[in-house]
Amino acid sequence: MNRRIETPPEITRANVHTVVITVRHLGDEENQRKAAETAVVGRSEGPWPEGLLSWSLFTSTDGQALMAYEQWTGDAALDAALAAPAPYGPGIPGTEPSEPVRYRLHRSRVSEGGPHGAVGCVVTPVFDVDGPERQRHFVDELFAMTEDVAPVPGSIAAHFHLSADGTRVFNYAEWSDEQSHLDAFTAPDPKGVRQRVSGEIPGVRPCGYRRWHLHTALAAA
Repeated sequence: MNRRIETPPEITRANVHTVVITVRHLGDEENQRKAAETAVVGRSEGPWPEGLLSWSLFTSTDGQALMAYEQWTGDAALDAALAAPAPYGPGIPGTEPSEPVRYRLHRSRVSEGGPHGAVGCVVTPVFDVDGPERQRHFVDELFAMTEDVAPVPGSIAAHFHLSADGTRVFNYAEWSDEQSHLDAFTAPDPKGVRQRVSGEIPGVRPCGYRRWHLHTALAAA
C-alpha cells in the first residue's frame, strides 16, 4: 500500500540504507508528460514491496527526461523484491527496465536556514569516478573547499550519494527555485570551487547536470 505526499522525499531519513536512482530520456515535453502519467499509474496501482519507503518522480525543466528517486530500507529488501514471484520493477514503470543503480547517502550539507526552506527545484550534478577512494576523496575535498564559503542564496542543501559499484557520485541538491540556481553561476567564486569540480580533480569527471521539478511523490502507507 502507498499514499501520495505533497513534498519531496526526506533525503536524510535514518531508516533509508539503499537509494535507487533512475533517469530516462524521453526527447520532448509531450513524451515526458505521457511517460510521467503512465509511471504514476503503474507505481500507484502496482504492488508496493516491503522495504520500499518512498518513490518520487521528477520532470526535468528542459522537458526531456524523468528521474525516479527510490528509498529502501536496505539491499536485502530490494533483492527480495527483485526475486519475488512477480518481480518488482525499480525505476520508472512503462519505460525500458534495467538493472537498478544503487546508491548510499554519504554526506549532506544543509545551508543556513535550509531545513525550513521549501524545495522548489532539485539539481543533480553527476560525476564519473575511478573507484570508491575517488568517490570519498572528491566529496571530502569539496566539503573542505566550501567550508568557509558564505551560503548561496536559494541553496537549501546538497546530498552526496555514492554508487555502490564505486563508479559515480550523484549530488541531489535542493534549491528554493530554478532561478536561484541559474543566478549562482554568475555569482562570485573566490575559491574557484566551480573550476575545481569541472574537471581538475584527478580521477573525477563531470557528467553534467539537470534541473528537476517534483511531479509525484508516494510513500509507504
